[in-house]
Amino acid sequence: MEDLFKGSADKYEKEAIGLLSELIAIPCYKGVKNDSIINYLNDKLLTLDCNPEVFEADSNKFYELAEHCPDVIGAEKTQKYISGMIKGNGGGKSLLIYSHLDTMDLIDPNSWFTNPLKLVNKDRKLYGLGAADAKSAVAVCVMSLSILKNMGIKLKGDVKFIAENEKDYGATGPLEVFTKGCNCDSALYIHSPETGNPLGETKIRAHGMFTFRITVFGETTELTEPGYNPISYKNIKNGTNAINKSIKVLQALYEYADKRDKLYNTSDDHEKTIFNIGLIKGGSAPGLIPESCVIEGNIMFDTNETVNSIYDDVNSIIHKLVKGDNDFIKKPPKLELFGKKSNPANIYSLGKGTEIIDTIKRALNIENGCEYTTLSKHPGSAIRFPMIFDNTPTIGFGPLAGNFSKPNEWVSLDEYMKCIKVVVNMIYDWCK
Repeated sequence: MEDLFKGSADKYEKEAIGLLSELIAIPCYKGVKNDSIINYLNDKLLTLDCNPEVFEADSNKFYELAEHCPDVIGAEKTQKYISGMIKGNGGGKSLLIYSHLDTMDLIDPNSWFTNPLKLVNKDRKLYGLGAADAKSAVAVCVMSLSILKNMGIKLKGDVKFIAENEKDYGATGPLEVFTKGCNCDSALYIHSPETGNPLGETKIRAHGMFTFRITVFGETTELTEPGYNPISYKNIKNGTNAINKSIKVLQALYEYADKRDKLYNTSDDHEKTIFNIGLIKGGSAPGLIPESCVIEGNIMFDTNETVNSIYDDVNSIIHKLVKGDNDFIKKPPKLELFGKKSNPANIYSLGKGTEIIDTIKRALNIENGCEYTTLSKHPGSAIRFPMIFDNTPTIGFGPLAGNFSKPNEWVSLDEYMKCIKVVVNMIYDWCK
Protein backbone atom coordinates (compact mmCIF):
# COMPACT_ATOMS: atom_id res chain seq x y z
CA MET A 1 0.00 0.00 0.00
CA GLU A 2 1.21 3.47 -0.92
CA ASP A 3 1.49 5.87 2.04
CA LEU A 4 -0.29 9.03 0.95
CA PHE A 5 1.27 11.08 3.75
CA LYS A 6 4.95 10.24 3.29
CA GLY A 7 5.84 11.82 6.63
CA SER A 8 3.60 14.87 6.25
CA ALA A 9 0.82 13.81 8.64
CA ASP A 10 1.98 16.24 11.35
CA LYS A 11 0.84 19.24 9.35
CA TYR A 12 -2.79 18.20 9.93
CA GLU A 13 -2.46 17.99 13.72
CA LYS A 14 -3.58 21.54 14.47
CA GLU A 15 -6.65 21.15 12.24
CA ALA A 16 -7.53 17.80 13.84
CA ILE A 17 -7.29 19.19 17.39
CA GLY A 18 -9.39 22.19 16.42
CA LEU A 19 -12.10 20.00 14.88
CA LEU A 20 -12.35 17.77 17.95
CA SER A 21 -12.38 20.82 20.21
CA GLU A 22 -15.36 22.26 18.35
CA LEU A 23 -17.24 18.93 18.46
CA ILE A 24 -16.69 18.49 22.20
CA ALA A 25 -17.94 22.03 22.87
CA ILE A 26 -21.38 21.05 21.52
CA PRO A 27 -23.44 19.09 24.10
CA CYS A 28 -24.91 15.86 22.77
CA TYR A 29 -26.11 13.60 25.58
CA LYS A 30 -29.38 12.30 27.04
CA GLY A 31 -32.13 14.91 27.06
CA VAL A 32 -30.35 17.21 24.60
CA LYS A 33 -31.55 17.40 21.02
CA ASN A 34 -28.70 16.95 18.59
CA ASP A 35 -29.69 19.80 16.23
CA SER A 36 -26.63 21.93 17.10
CA ILE A 37 -24.04 19.28 16.31
CA ILE A 38 -25.95 18.21 13.19
CA ASN A 39 -25.97 21.84 11.96
CA TYR A 40 -22.24 22.11 12.68
CA LEU A 41 -21.47 18.97 10.67
CA ASN A 42 -23.78 20.05 7.87
CA ASP A 43 -21.78 23.28 7.46
CA LYS A 44 -18.50 21.38 7.66
CA LEU A 45 -19.54 18.85 5.00
CA LEU A 46 -20.73 21.65 2.72
CA THR A 47 -17.23 23.19 2.78
CA LEU A 48 -15.82 19.78 1.81
CA ASP A 49 -18.27 19.37 -1.12
CA CYS A 50 -19.64 16.22 0.50
CA ASN A 51 -23.31 16.83 -0.31
CA PRO A 52 -24.71 16.54 3.24
CA GLU A 53 -28.23 15.29 3.90
CA VAL A 54 -30.03 15.48 7.24
CA PHE A 55 -32.69 12.95 8.23
CA GLU A 56 -34.84 12.32 11.29
CA ALA A 57 -34.77 9.04 13.20
CA ASP A 58 -37.98 7.97 14.91
CA SER A 59 -37.79 5.29 17.59
CA ASN A 60 -41.44 4.33 17.23
CA LYS A 61 -40.74 2.44 13.99
CA PHE A 62 -38.38 -0.15 15.44
CA TYR A 63 -39.94 -1.61 18.55
CA GLU A 64 -40.41 -5.01 16.91
CA LEU A 65 -36.76 -5.42 15.95
CA ALA A 66 -34.51 -7.45 18.23
CA GLU A 67 -31.84 -4.75 17.93
CA HIS A 68 -34.08 -2.03 19.33
CA CYS A 69 -32.83 -1.28 22.83
CA PRO A 70 -35.16 -0.22 25.63
CA ASP A 71 -36.28 3.35 25.78
CA VAL A 72 -33.98 5.56 27.75
CA ILE A 73 -35.82 7.58 30.41
CA GLY A 74 -35.42 11.28 29.74
CA ALA A 75 -34.07 10.86 26.23
CA GLU A 76 -35.42 12.54 23.15
CA LYS A 77 -37.55 10.13 21.13
CA THR A 78 -36.59 11.64 17.80
CA GLN A 79 -33.06 12.56 16.80
CA LYS A 80 -31.42 13.61 13.58
CA TYR A 81 -28.60 11.98 11.72
CA ILE A 82 -26.44 13.24 8.88
CA SER A 83 -24.79 11.71 5.84
CA GLY A 84 -22.28 13.00 3.35
CA MET A 85 -20.53 11.59 0.32
CA ILE A 86 -17.48 12.02 -1.84
CA LYS A 87 -18.79 10.86 -5.20
CA GLY A 88 -16.37 8.66 -7.09
CA ASN A 89 -15.73 8.76 -10.82
CA GLY A 90 -17.14 5.26 -11.26
CA GLY A 91 -15.77 1.76 -11.52
CA GLY A 92 -14.43 1.46 -7.95
CA LYS A 93 -15.60 -0.11 -4.71
CA SER A 94 -17.61 2.04 -2.31
CA LEU A 95 -16.90 2.47 1.39
CA LEU A 96 -18.93 3.72 4.36
CA ILE A 97 -17.25 5.33 7.39
CA TYR A 98 -19.47 5.99 10.38
CA SER A 99 -19.69 6.60 14.12
CA HIS A 100 -22.06 8.05 16.71
CA LEU A 101 -22.47 11.62 17.96
CA ASP A 102 -23.97 11.20 21.40
CA THR A 103 -21.83 10.90 24.50
CA MET A 104 -22.37 9.47 27.92
CA ASP A 105 -24.28 11.66 30.36
CA LEU A 106 -22.46 14.49 32.07
CA ILE A 107 -22.34 13.02 35.58
CA ASP A 108 -20.62 14.93 38.37
CA PRO A 109 -18.85 17.62 36.33
CA ASN A 110 -16.98 18.65 39.49
CA SER A 111 -15.01 15.40 39.24
CA TRP A 112 -13.36 16.64 36.06
CA PHE A 113 -10.11 18.52 36.41
CA THR A 114 -11.36 20.90 33.72
CA ASN A 115 -14.57 21.89 31.94
CA PRO A 116 -15.88 18.64 30.31
CA LEU A 117 -17.09 20.62 27.28
CA LYS A 118 -13.70 22.20 26.68
CA LEU A 119 -10.93 20.18 25.05
CA VAL A 120 -7.70 20.11 27.04
CA ASN A 121 -4.39 18.84 25.62
CA LYS A 122 -2.28 17.54 28.49
CA ASP A 123 0.75 15.31 27.92
CA ARG A 124 -0.58 14.55 24.43
CA LYS A 125 -3.87 13.27 25.80
CA LEU A 126 -6.99 15.12 24.66
CA TYR A 127 -9.53 15.40 27.49
CA GLY A 128 -13.24 16.18 27.14
CA LEU A 129 -16.72 14.64 27.21
CA GLY A 130 -16.84 12.38 24.17
CA ALA A 131 -13.08 12.41 23.59
CA ALA A 132 -13.11 8.62 23.77
CA ASP A 133 -16.76 7.81 23.11
CA ALA A 134 -17.05 8.79 20.33
CA LYS A 135 -16.53 12.37 19.10
CA SER A 136 -12.89 11.62 18.33
CA ALA A 137 -14.19 8.92 15.98
CA VAL A 138 -16.52 11.39 14.25
CA ALA A 139 -13.57 13.77 13.97
CA VAL A 140 -11.46 10.99 12.39
CA CYS A 141 -14.14 10.53 9.72
CA VAL A 142 -14.47 14.25 8.94
CA MET A 143 -10.70 14.82 8.97
CA SER A 144 -10.26 11.93 6.52
CA LEU A 145 -12.69 13.56 4.11
CA SER A 146 -10.96 16.92 4.57
CA ILE A 147 -7.51 15.49 3.86
CA LEU A 148 -8.70 13.68 0.74
CA LYS A 149 -10.09 16.97 -0.54
CA ASN A 150 -6.92 18.86 0.42
CA MET A 151 -4.76 16.33 -1.43
CA GLY A 152 -6.96 16.54 -4.51
CA ILE A 153 -7.35 12.77 -4.60
CA LYS A 154 -9.74 11.44 -7.24
CA LEU A 155 -11.37 8.14 -6.39
CA LYS A 156 -13.29 5.69 -8.54
CA GLY A 157 -15.55 4.49 -5.72
CA ASP A 158 -17.88 6.50 -3.50
CA VAL A 159 -16.95 7.35 0.10
CA LYS A 160 -19.97 7.74 2.35
CA PHE A 161 -20.01 9.19 5.87
CA ILE A 162 -22.78 8.83 8.46
CA ALA A 163 -23.03 10.18 12.01
CA GLU A 164 -25.98 9.36 14.24
CA ASN A 165 -27.13 8.95 17.83
CA GLU A 166 -26.65 5.44 19.10
CA LYS A 167 -26.76 5.52 22.89
CA ASP A 168 -29.54 8.03 23.35
CA TYR A 169 -32.74 6.28 22.49
CA GLY A 170 -33.22 2.65 21.54
CA ALA A 171 -30.36 2.49 19.03
CA THR A 172 -32.70 4.49 16.82
CA GLY A 173 -29.97 6.16 14.80
CA PRO A 174 -28.30 3.07 13.35
CA LEU A 175 -31.62 1.31 12.91
CA GLU A 176 -33.00 4.25 10.93
CA VAL A 177 -29.87 4.26 8.77
CA PHE A 178 -29.16 0.62 8.16
CA THR A 179 -32.65 -0.80 7.79
CA LYS A 180 -32.74 1.38 4.66
CA GLY A 181 -29.43 -0.11 3.51
CA CYS A 182 -26.05 1.62 3.39
CA ASN A 183 -25.52 0.57 -0.25
CA CYS A 184 -21.75 0.27 0.08
CA ASP A 185 -19.35 -2.58 -0.62
CA SER A 186 -17.91 -2.42 2.88
CA ALA A 187 -18.02 -0.30 6.04
CA LEU A 188 -15.71 1.02 8.76
CA TYR A 189 -17.12 1.73 12.20
CA ILE A 190 -14.73 4.13 13.91
CA HIS A 191 -14.71 3.84 17.71
CA SER A 192 -11.94 3.64 20.29
CA PRO A 193 -11.46 0.16 21.80
CA GLU A 194 -13.20 -0.07 25.18
CA THR A 195 -10.54 -2.59 26.19
CA GLY A 196 -7.89 0.11 26.52
CA ASN A 197 -5.87 -1.43 23.72
CA PRO A 198 -4.21 0.72 21.05
CA LEU A 199 -5.03 1.20 17.39
CA GLY A 200 -4.86 -2.17 15.66
CA GLU A 201 -7.47 -3.98 17.74
CA THR A 202 -10.19 -4.64 15.21
CA LYS A 203 -13.76 -5.72 15.80
CA ILE A 204 -14.90 -8.27 13.26
CA ARG A 205 -17.77 -9.88 15.17
CA ALA A 206 -20.49 -8.69 17.50
CA HIS A 207 -21.98 -11.26 19.84
CA GLY A 208 -25.72 -11.53 20.12
CA MET A 209 -27.21 -10.59 23.44
CA PHE A 210 -30.21 -12.08 25.20
CA THR A 211 -31.11 -10.42 28.50
CA PHE A 212 -33.93 -12.11 30.36
CA ARG A 213 -35.99 -11.89 33.53
CA ILE A 214 -37.85 -14.86 35.05
CA THR A 215 -40.31 -14.14 37.83
CA VAL A 216 -41.10 -17.15 40.01
CA PHE A 217 -44.31 -16.91 42.04
CA GLY A 218 -45.04 -18.36 45.47
CA GLU A 219 -47.78 -17.92 47.99
CA THR A 220 -47.30 -16.32 51.38
CA THR A 221 -49.22 -17.06 54.58
CA GLU A 222 -51.54 -14.87 56.57
CA LEU A 223 -50.13 -13.30 59.70
CA THR A 224 -52.17 -13.22 62.90
CA GLU A 225 -49.38 -11.74 64.95
CA PRO A 226 -47.17 -9.31 63.05
CA GLY A 227 -43.43 -9.79 63.40
CA TYR A 228 -43.56 -13.52 64.10
CA ASN A 229 -42.54 -16.34 61.82
CA PRO A 230 -45.72 -17.84 60.37
CA ILE A 231 -43.93 -21.06 59.50
CA SER A 232 -43.66 -21.88 63.24
CA TYR A 233 -47.41 -22.18 63.61
CA LYS A 234 -48.80 -25.45 62.29
CA ASN A 235 -52.36 -24.15 62.31
CA ILE A 236 -51.53 -21.46 59.78
CA LYS A 237 -52.03 -22.28 56.15
CA ASN A 238 -48.81 -23.46 54.52
CA GLY A 239 -47.44 -21.14 51.89
CA THR A 240 -45.27 -21.81 48.84
CA ASN A 241 -41.77 -20.37 49.00
CA ALA A 242 -40.92 -18.62 45.73
CA ILE A 243 -37.19 -18.75 46.50
CA ASN A 244 -37.34 -22.52 46.94
CA LYS A 245 -39.14 -22.79 43.59
CA SER A 246 -36.55 -20.53 41.95
CA ILE A 247 -33.80 -23.01 42.87
CA LYS A 248 -35.42 -25.55 40.52
CA VAL A 249 -35.48 -22.89 37.78
CA LEU A 250 -31.81 -22.06 38.35
CA GLN A 251 -30.84 -25.74 38.20
CA ALA A 252 -32.61 -26.13 34.87
CA LEU A 253 -30.98 -22.95 33.50
CA TYR A 254 -27.49 -24.07 34.48
CA GLU A 255 -28.08 -27.46 32.86
CA TYR A 256 -28.97 -25.53 29.70
CA ALA A 257 -25.80 -23.43 30.09
CA ASP A 258 -23.65 -26.58 30.37
CA LYS A 259 -25.18 -27.99 27.18
CA ARG A 260 -24.46 -24.71 25.37
CA ASP A 261 -20.88 -24.70 26.58
CA LYS A 262 -20.25 -28.28 25.38
CA LEU A 263 -21.92 -27.60 22.05
CA TYR A 264 -20.33 -24.28 21.13
CA ASN A 265 -17.21 -23.60 23.21
CA THR A 266 -15.06 -26.42 21.87
CA SER A 267 -12.29 -24.40 20.18
CA ASP A 268 -9.58 -22.18 21.55
CA ASP A 269 -10.50 -19.35 19.16
CA HIS A 270 -13.04 -17.58 21.37
CA GLU A 271 -16.06 -18.31 23.50
CA LYS A 272 -19.03 -18.54 21.18
CA THR A 273 -21.51 -18.41 24.04
CA ILE A 274 -21.45 -17.07 27.59
CA PHE A 275 -24.15 -17.60 30.20
CA ASN A 276 -24.52 -15.54 33.36
CA ILE A 277 -27.06 -15.07 36.15
CA GLY A 278 -26.44 -11.57 37.44
CA LEU A 279 -29.32 -10.86 39.81
CA ILE A 280 -31.59 -12.82 42.15
CA LYS A 281 -34.07 -10.96 44.31
CA GLY A 282 -36.93 -12.31 46.35
CA GLY A 283 -38.87 -11.86 49.54
CA SER A 284 -39.44 -8.95 51.88
CA ALA A 285 -38.32 -10.16 55.33
CA PRO A 286 -36.42 -13.12 56.86
CA GLY A 287 -39.48 -14.43 58.68
CA LEU A 288 -41.97 -14.21 55.82
CA ILE A 289 -42.58 -16.67 53.01
CA PRO A 290 -41.62 -14.87 49.76
CA GLU A 291 -44.41 -14.38 47.26
CA SER A 292 -42.03 -13.91 44.34
CA CYS A 293 -38.41 -14.28 43.30
CA VAL A 294 -36.85 -12.59 40.29
CA ILE A 295 -33.96 -14.11 38.31
CA GLU A 296 -32.15 -11.94 35.77
CA GLY A 297 -29.50 -13.21 33.45
CA ASN A 298 -27.74 -12.76 30.16
CA ILE A 299 -26.70 -15.01 27.30
CA MET A 300 -24.11 -13.87 24.77
CA PHE A 301 -23.88 -15.85 21.57
CA ASP A 302 -21.84 -15.87 18.37
CA THR A 303 -23.61 -18.80 16.80
CA ASN A 304 -26.27 -19.53 14.21
CA GLU A 305 -28.92 -18.80 16.84
CA THR A 306 -31.19 -15.78 17.13
CA VAL A 307 -32.84 -13.87 19.96
CA ASN A 308 -36.09 -15.63 19.07
CA SER A 309 -34.59 -19.13 19.02
CA ILE A 310 -32.96 -18.66 22.45
CA TYR A 311 -36.23 -17.26 23.78
CA ASP A 312 -37.90 -20.47 22.63
CA ASP A 313 -35.20 -22.53 24.38
CA VAL A 314 -35.62 -20.76 27.72
CA ASN A 315 -39.40 -20.76 27.44
CA SER A 316 -39.28 -24.51 26.78
CA ILE A 317 -37.30 -24.99 30.01
CA ILE A 318 -40.04 -23.21 31.94
CA HIS A 319 -42.78 -25.26 30.27
CA LYS A 320 -41.05 -28.52 31.24
CA LEU A 321 -40.86 -27.38 34.86
CA VAL A 322 -44.53 -26.42 34.85
CA LYS A 323 -45.56 -29.76 33.34
CA GLY A 324 -43.88 -31.75 36.10
CA ASP A 325 -44.60 -29.72 39.23
CA ASN A 326 -47.97 -28.88 40.79
CA ASP A 327 -46.62 -25.72 42.43
CA PHE A 328 -45.54 -24.43 39.01
CA ILE A 329 -48.83 -25.43 37.40
CA LYS A 330 -50.70 -23.31 39.91
CA LYS A 331 -48.58 -20.21 39.24
CA PRO A 332 -46.24 -20.63 36.23
CA PRO A 333 -43.02 -18.58 36.08
CA LYS A 334 -43.08 -15.55 33.80
CA LEU A 335 -40.34 -15.04 31.16
CA GLU A 336 -39.56 -11.54 29.86
CA LEU A 337 -36.92 -9.99 27.65
CA PHE A 338 -35.60 -6.65 28.79
CA GLY A 339 -32.51 -4.49 28.48
CA LYS A 340 -30.15 -4.89 25.56
CA LYS A 341 -30.82 -7.62 23.07
CA SER A 342 -29.61 -8.28 19.56
CA ASN A 343 -28.80 -10.92 17.02
CA PRO A 344 -25.12 -11.65 16.38
CA ALA A 345 -23.04 -10.50 13.42
CA ASN A 346 -19.81 -12.03 12.23
CA ILE A 347 -17.90 -10.81 9.20
CA TYR A 348 -16.84 -14.34 8.27
CA SER A 349 -20.43 -15.54 8.22
CA LEU A 350 -21.07 -13.19 5.28
CA GLY A 351 -18.56 -14.97 3.10
CA LYS A 352 -17.05 -11.74 1.78
CA GLY A 353 -15.09 -10.01 4.51
CA THR A 354 -11.49 -10.89 3.74
CA GLU A 355 -10.89 -7.96 1.37
CA ILE A 356 -11.61 -5.23 3.92
CA ILE A 357 -9.59 -7.12 6.56
CA ASP A 358 -6.64 -7.28 4.16
CA THR A 359 -7.06 -3.56 3.53
CA ILE A 360 -6.82 -2.56 7.19
CA LYS A 361 -3.83 -4.87 7.67
CA ARG A 362 -2.01 -3.01 4.89
CA ALA A 363 -2.97 0.38 6.29
CA LEU A 364 -1.89 -0.54 9.82
CA ASN A 365 1.40 -1.85 8.49
CA ILE A 366 2.32 1.69 7.39
CA GLU A 367 2.34 2.73 11.06
CA ASN A 368 5.08 1.32 13.26
CA GLY A 369 3.67 -0.47 16.27
CA CYS A 370 0.13 -0.87 14.91
CA GLU A 371 -0.36 -4.61 14.90
CA TYR A 372 -3.62 -6.08 13.63
CA THR A 373 -5.44 -8.08 16.30
CA THR A 374 -9.08 -9.08 16.67
CA LEU A 375 -11.41 -8.72 19.62
CA SER A 376 -12.99 -12.09 20.29
CA LYS A 377 -16.27 -10.78 21.63
CA HIS A 378 -18.11 -7.48 21.84
CA PRO A 379 -21.85 -7.65 22.46
CA GLY A 380 -22.52 -3.96 22.02
CA SER A 381 -20.60 -3.08 18.89
CA ALA A 382 -22.44 -1.15 16.21
CA ILE A 383 -20.58 -3.09 13.51
CA ARG A 384 -23.58 -5.40 13.66
CA PHE A 385 -26.05 -3.08 11.94
CA PRO A 386 -24.68 -2.99 8.35
CA MET A 387 -24.05 -6.74 8.52
CA ILE A 388 -27.46 -7.70 9.89
CA PHE A 389 -29.59 -5.38 7.79
CA ASP A 390 -27.56 -4.93 4.59
CA ASN A 391 -25.19 -7.90 4.44
CA THR A 392 -22.28 -5.42 4.31
CA PRO A 393 -18.86 -6.57 5.61
CA THR A 394 -17.99 -4.26 8.49
CA ILE A 395 -15.03 -3.83 10.81
CA GLY A 396 -14.53 -1.53 13.77
CA PHE A 397 -11.40 0.14 15.15
CA GLY A 398 -10.18 3.42 16.62
CA PRO A 399 -7.47 5.23 18.57
CA LEU A 400 -6.29 4.43 22.10
CA ALA A 401 -8.54 6.11 24.68
CA GLY A 402 -9.50 5.84 28.32
CA ASN A 403 -11.91 6.67 31.14
CA PHE A 404 -14.98 5.55 29.20
CA SER A 405 -18.15 6.60 31.06
CA LYS A 406 -15.98 8.31 33.68
CA PRO A 407 -14.77 11.83 34.43
CA ASN A 408 -11.64 12.96 32.58
CA GLU A 409 -12.39 10.95 29.46
CA TRP A 410 -9.46 11.11 27.01
CA VAL A 411 -8.07 10.02 23.66
CA SER A 412 -4.40 9.74 22.76
CA LEU A 413 -3.41 12.57 20.42
CA ASP A 414 -0.74 10.43 18.73
CA GLU A 415 -3.18 7.59 18.12
CA TYR A 416 -5.89 9.98 17.01
CA MET A 417 -3.55 11.22 14.29
CA LYS A 418 -2.48 7.67 13.40
CA CYS A 419 -6.12 6.61 13.08
CA ILE A 420 -6.80 9.48 10.66
CA LYS A 421 -3.82 8.40 8.60
CA VAL A 422 -4.94 4.75 8.58
CA VAL A 423 -8.49 5.66 7.48
CA VAL A 424 -7.26 7.95 4.68
CA ASN A 425 -4.93 5.26 3.36
CA MET A 426 -7.70 2.65 3.64
CA ILE A 427 -10.11 4.82 1.66
CA TYR A 428 -7.53 5.38 -1.04
CA ASP A 429 -6.59 1.68 -1.20
CA TRP A 430 -10.22 0.53 -1.29
CA CYS A 431 -11.81 3.13 -3.56
CA LYS A 432 -8.98 4.04 -5.95
